Amino acid sequence: MTNPIDGVSRIEVPTPFPVGSMNCYLIEGSPLTLIDTGPKTAESLATIKQALLKLSYDMSDIEQILITHGHLDHIGLAAQFVRERERIHGSPTEVWIHNRDAIALINYEEHAELYMESFVRLIETSGVPKNDAQKLDPKRLIDYYLSIRESVPTARSFKDKDCFKTGIGEITAVWVPGHSSGSVCYVCDEQQVIFSGDHILGDISSNPSISFDSSKGISMLTYLESLNYISSREDYIALPGHRNPIFDIKSRIEALRTEYDDKFQKAADSLTSNPQTAYELSRTIYGDYDTNSLVLALAESHDILRILENRNQAKVINQNGVIHVVKH
Repeated sequence: MTNPIDGVSRIEVPTPFPVGSMNCYLIEGSPLTLIDTGPKTAESLATIKQALLKLSYDMSDIEQILITHGHLDHIGLAAQFVRERERIHGSPTEVWIHNRDAIALINYEEHAELYMESFVRLIETSGVPKNDAQKLDPKRLIDYYLSIRESVPTARSFKDKDCFKTGIGEITAVWVPGHSSGSVCYVCDEQQVIFSGDHILGDISSNPSISFDSSKGISMLTYLESLNYISSREDYIALPGHRNPIFDIKSRIEALRTEYDDKFQKAADSLTSNPQTAYELSRTIYGDYDTNSLVLALAESHDILRILENRNQAKVINQNGVIHVVKH
């Protein structure tokens, strides 16, 4: 546990995912506020309880939880906090999430079914070899996902630019869709700090294609556009959902844009008149990744080939239900 700024403690909570631990942020003062919660696992619960105890708090003391986005490693323990406060104080913790991600928290069971349908459809349309596809059992995965987070029917939703009172000053929710449809950064202008969730991370990709939401265009392009929404606050400190604080937001955003430009170029250079599946393209871009990274690599590859098609560098074709791409 560290103190990135006065009045804010970073609690590193373990997750069962390759990304490693995630960051919750406790903001002291009134109302006592927690940003994100970690997944619903025994290890995560024990970690956050111990961290709060060191600060002379327990779970029931948390008055307000602000969620950066609706992914299970960030919201899984929210229901536990709600129950603990209701048990001790007679009223639940207030839990807030952007309205575009609200279903992931308010009715996670329904969300999980929809997400898994997109997951299966991605595998089926990408031309994944049978041996690799068989390693992923959708029913087993959905049972696992349901086990590490739960619904919070009392959670409340907000919109872009809504504000919240905290012990370090007023915080504004800046909507930054891409990593998820309802991703937000919580910005405190008074302290010049941004709680950036997974929108901007210091040394890893934000994986902006895994929301499977095509209703607003291509998620990767949406994400790159959303980087503009916080770029004006280049002198602020970003406290991300994973890894260490970011002290040079401008440079990190520039690096992220360069990384994606390199991916676009690498994919474009690999295209020929011979059709490649989305899976084959993913191997060109991301190399010898393991099964745990398959969905992430496929999701980004689908976005990349659509972007190249928009740029008239590629042509996307459907062959017997499998997406292929050729050089334009």
